[in-house]
Amino acid sequence: MKSILDEYSRYGPLFLVDEEHYEEFCSHLLERVYRKSDFFLKEGEECQYLGFLKTGFMRTFYVNEAGEDINFNFHFDNYFFTDYESILCHTKSKMNIKAVKDSEVLLLHKDDLQRLYRKDPYWQEFGRKMTEVIYLSAQKRIEELLYYSPEKRYNKLLKETPKIFQLVAQKHIASYLGVKPQSLSRIRNRTLKR
Repeated sequence: MKSILDEYSRYGPLFLVDEEHYEEFCSHLLERVYRKSDFFLKEGEECQYLGFLKTGFMRTFYVNEAGEDINFNFHFDNYFFTDYESILCHTKSKMNIKAVKDSEVLLLHKDDLQRLYRKDPYWQEFGRKMTEVIYLSAQKRIEELLYYSPEKRYNKLLKETPKIFQLVAQKHIASYLGVKPQSLSRIRNRTLKR
């Protein structure tokens, strides 16, 4: 049986909405284009929206004490992204979410989501599924960092998301994998020699 995360990866976030509720859901969405280097969210802001990436590419990162970007996640077409902690807790974000290339995004304001929750039990179920997707995605990322070697993380990224290597600077891939750029070069060279 496929997990909700597998289904999400295959069909994107709108698979969570059935045909009967689809138009209602879409009536709450705003369309916006983020140009390359535009921020969806900056550290210190309270997150107001859930984003659905129609086309494009975004990255979620924080800046460490040394002033370096540390990439936590990359978001591709048909991908849901937000700082859910900031939305749930009404706190300022510790993360940045930025467009790596021009991106078309559908936005759902957090207040509209709350209105939907109050309106119909269907939307409460939708919220539960969406929370599961967010949790499982974060859990998968944490497990990769805890249990996989940098080389295994690199090979997994290469297998599952090869286009990332054309879209993202090596320094961002290195930080995502938890290594320095020099280490990434060594891992890449070892992989090419096999």
